[in-house]
Amino acid sequence: ALAETLEHFLAAQQNAFVYFGGAPRKVMVDNLKSAVLSHPAGQPAIFNPRYLDFAAFHGFAIKACNVRKANEKGRVENAVGYVKKSFLNGLNLTSLEAVNTAARRWLDEVANVRIHGQTRQKPVELWTLEKPKLLPLASGVYDVGLVRSVHATNRCRVVFDTNRYSVPHEYASCRLSLRAYPD
Repeated sequence: ALAETLEHFLAAQQNAFVYFGGAPRKVMVDNLKSAVLSHPAGQPAIFNPRYLDFAAFHGFAIKACNVRKANEKGRVENAVGYVKKSFLNGLNLTSLEAVNTAARRWLDEVANVRIHGQTRQKPVELWTLEKPKLLPLASGVYDVGLVRSVHATNRCRVVFDTNRYSVPHEYASCRLSLRAYPD
């Protein structure tokens, strides 16, 4: 499953950096395989080399949550619950465009203008203080595509995610490199 998720994981973070106009100085991750290959209790995490490369490209440091320390990611878990209850509850949207439009409106009219339970301030006001602390966007875009080795059949097809795709006839029965992107 790592091969199917890493490009999405990287693209989601890169899209967030573009949206926010910069990258954070540190990203704290749970021990998902896209970021952390292993993290024995009491030992330093061993990060996915591709994620280390992505972090170096954008200039941020990676910090992995400690194993079995749910308290280290409580704010994230609470935020997920807030989104589920306040935004997604009862929402029936049929397209990504509709979800994005509804989410933008909810952020502007509800989430970012409320008094936050922990900070006791409006997120939109805190954002004006936090935004200047972001690292500038990297020049260019990190190539989030993953390269996979595939074999073309004698009928000029390669299989990717259970779908068959045509390749030019000169590649029949050859081993090829396929680059997969989230979209």
